[in-house]
Amino acid sequence: MKSATACLVLEAVTELLEVGDTPTTSADIRRDLDRVRRVRAWIDAVEARLCSALREAPAVVPAIELARSGLRTSDARRVMARADAMETAPEFGAALEAGDVTAAHVDGLAGALRILGDRADSLVAHNPSLLRDATVMSPDEFGRHARREAQRLLNDGGVAIFERQRRSTRLRTWIDDEGMTVVHGTFDPERGTALVGALDRAVEAMFHQGDVSGHVFDPAPGIEPNDHRRALALVALLSSSTSPSTSPLGEVTAAGNPRPARAEIMVHIDLETLVNATAGSPRVIGGSELPVETVRRLACDADIVPVVLNGSGVALDVGRAKRLATVHQRRALAARYETCGIPGCAVLFHRCEPHHLRPWEDGGGTDLANLLPLCVKHHHAVHEGGWQLHVETETGNVRVTYP
Repeated sequence: MKSATACLVLEAVTELLEVGDTPTTSADIRRDLDRVRRVRAWIDAVEARLCSALREAPAVVPAIELARSGLRTSDARRVMARADAMETAPEFGAALEAGDVTAAHVDGLAGALRILGDRADSLVAHNPSLLRDATVMSPDEFGRHARREAQRLLNDGGVAIFERQRRSTRLRTWIDDEGMTVVHGTFDPERGTALVGALDRAVEAMFHQGDVSGHVFDPAPGIEPNDHRRALALVALLSSSTSPSTSPLGEVTAAGNPRPARAEIMVHIDLETLVNATAGSPRVIGGSELPVETVRRLACDADIVPVVLNGSGVALDVGRAKRLATVHQRRALAARYETCGIPGCAVLFHRCEPHHLRPWEDGGGTDLANLLPLCVKHHHAVHEGGWQLHVETETGNVRVTYP
C-alpha cells in the first residue's frame, strides 16, 4: 500500500507529464516548479535511504555503488553525508521525503553535524526548532544558521572549527577531457578570504583599466566575464616575479625583503565585539567566518578601513562625475549587502555588479543611494527583462515590480 507522500508524488509526476511544450501563465509555471521541487526532494530522500541500506549490505562499498549509478565522487560523498544526517535527525528525513525541505537544507544540517563530530546528536537535541527554521529559510541561510548553532554548542568561539578548517585546506589540479587544466581548492576562511581578496583587487584593476594592459579578454560563450577575469588574475598573480626582492603574491619592503601579501579582507564586526567578546564569529565578505581571536590577530598587522554608511568620512556620492562605482562605494555596498540585492538571491557580493537604480544615461548619479549589487542573471532581468526595482530609504528593503 502506497504511503500518503508517495501518492502525492505520483500525482505530481502525473501532472508534470501533462505540461505542454509552451509555458502558459507565470502562476502555472510556479506551480509546476513547486511540483518539480517536491518530486526531486522525494527522490533525494529515497536515494539517501538506499545509501543507508547499502551500508548494511555485505561486501558492498556504498561509494562505489553510487559511482556506478552515475554520481560523481563529490556527489556520492554528499549523498552519504546526507544519509548520515537523516539517521541522526530522522525528522529531517521525513520532511525531505514530504517536500517540506530540500536536499540542500539537509546538506546544511550535515555540515553543522560534521563540526560537532562525536557530539552531533546534541545539535538537534538542543535546538528543537531547527526543522521549523529550515522550512522558512533558504538553504544558504539555514546552512549558516545551523553552523552558528553548532559553533555555539562548542562554546570555544569557533577556534576548534577554524583549526579543523586549516588542516582541511587543500588544492588539486588535473587535466580534463578537453585538455583544460582544472584547479579545485578548499581553503580555511583566513587563507581563502585573503586569496579571494587578492583576486578581487586584481579583477577590480582590470575592470577599471578596461581590460587592457596586455590582458587578453575574450571569454567564450557561456563564461561570465568576471569568472574569466578572475582566471586571468590568478595566472597574473602567480606569474609575478620571484626574484629575491619579491615574493609570489607578495610585497617588497623598504629593505627589499619579501613579506606575504596583505590582501584586503572586509569583516563585519562591531567595536564592542572586537574588544570584549570571547565567543562568536563575525561575518566576512564572501561568506566565510572567522573566530574573534583570529580577527584580533589579523588586526595587529592590518590597515583598518572603517565603513561608515551614513557618515561623511568617505565621499560615497560622486553624482555625475563618474559612471563606475568607486572602490569606497563598493566597500560601502559590501558592508550593506552580503549577496545580490534581489530578495532571496544567494549569489555573493563579489560576483555581483553595482547597478544604477536610475540609469546613469538618464541622469542617475553614481551615488550610494542609487546603487544596488546585482548578479549577472538579475542584472539581465532588469535591463533586458524589464524588472523595476525600488529600494525603501529607511530599511533598504528591495521591492521588485515584474513586467
